[in-house]
Amino acid sequence: MARQPRIKDDFGVFYITQYSRGERDLFECNQDRERFLEILYTVQTKFDFKLYAYCIAAKNEYHLVLDVNGGDLSKIMKSINIRYAMYAKCSGKLFKDRYKSQLLNTEDERQAIINDIHDRLKERSAWNSYCSLNGLITDEQIVLPALSPITNDNQELVPSDECIDCINFYEEAEVHLKEIAQSLNVPVSELIKDKTRRNQLICEFRKQSTLSLKELGQLFGGISESSVCKIINQ
Repeated sequence: MARQPRIKDDFGVFYITQYSRGERDLFECNQDRERFLEILYTVQTKFDFKLYAYCIAAKNEYHLVLDVNGGDLSKIMKSINIRYAMYAKCSGKLFKDRYKSQLLNTEDERQAIINDIHDRLKERSAWNSYCSLNGLITDEQIVLPALSPITNDNQELVPSDECIDCINFYEEAEVHLKEIAQSLNVPVSELIKDKTRRNQLICEFRKQSTLSLKELGQLFGGISESSVCKIINQ
């Protein structure tokens, strides 16, 4: 039977499932899971896709919800699976068939899948994105991929017509932050050390600009996208 062609959407949100072939557990130990997250981080940095949820708690499967963000889903998944298969050094085929991908067309579909993934594991663990989003991970040695918030119509940025005098460029945001610091008679470095004030400013800049989560993180001292996401959603 011929394989069905995959649905392509350069800015689509996809639910990905991948299963092991059974000759070797996909994740034999937590060290395997840590390595998978490192690979996910590396591939995300290379292809700049947005990750909304993941679960690698089970031994023989993994689940992802991601937005290809203008990229090629096949290349993203090929990069993830080849890197992990090389690490696992399985004598036979590691993965069972191809990964399965489901295009999530509506916000309700996306949120339902994300909720299902998060319901799989809510104990304190890095193996489910629920714990990362809710600040339940304390092991700083684990490299985590950046998580993005899921928003209406799959838009991460604030539409420019929803804020007055919107900040559209990173350089503008830098100038504005310096002006705020000057008005308080403190350097920017001291201003962003105060986490309460910093978090308030992050939320304000989110509403008043079209900066991405990555740019907001850079602006406020190099914090991760997932940390920015948690601050905004508090």
